[in-house]
Amino acid sequence: MSTVTTVDRFRTVIATALFGAVTFSFTVLPAVADSSDVPQVTVKYGDLDVSNPQGAAALYGRIRSAGKSVCSQFDGREIDAHLQRNACINQAILGAVTKVNNSALTAVYRAKTGKEVSTRLVSR
Repeated sequence: MSTVTTVDRFRTVIATALFGAVTFSFTVLPAVADSSDVPQVTVKYGDLDVSNPQGAAALYGRIRSAGKSVCSQFDGREIDAHLQRNACINQAILGAVTKVNNSALTAVYRAKTGKEVSTRLVSR
């Protein structure tokens, strides 16, 4: 009977440790995604006509590529690194699309991600 109890306790400890690790990884993820210390890169698009879908799609591709490059600090095989990298890339893309504030680019973003971009008030 003590063998069964020891095995049950061991399983409980392992399950608790795994649950804690998974919970911790999801707790850390938003902090990384919202960090203001994230590296930045400038994406130039003066050569594109972003008012049309083709130009907006090309700019979206450049933004996504820049996001992948900037977020390469999270490269790794662990699930944690993968989640952090994806969160970083998604945050970088959203930030750039919001900053550009162009309806065609916003439409491309919406089509690619299924997510809305909060509208930005522009003062002139």
